[in-house]
Amino acid sequence: MLPKKKRVTKEAFRVLLKEGKTLSNQLFLFYHKKSPTPQYAFVAPKNLFKSSVKRNKFRRIGYNIMRFLDIKEGVGIFIYKKPAITAPQKEIKEEIVSLLKKASLLK
Repeated sequence: MLPKKKRVTKEAFRVLLKEGKTLSNQLFLFYHKKSPTPQYAFVAPKNLFKSSVKRNKFRRIGYNIMRFLDIKEGVGIFIYKKPAITAPQKEIKEEIVSLLKKASLLK
């Protein structure tokens, strides 16, 4: 799990959805914006993951992947898409890294 100071606040979440730039790939919809401190969030929608156990599992997978990445400043929200339900953890990591590279947020 990411430390609390590296997770997106409710206030920043709303701003990102309105003003953030959008990128997309097979597994994620990614909203991002430049910011002095790196903060990230993962959203597992209830209409895709009916069980709270699955929603939390996929959020934890995302947070654990982000823990080991060397990230520049920026705020971002990863929203899971339907194909992520059957995706292995390795593929999820590749998709996250590719989105961060597209947004030029990786060091």
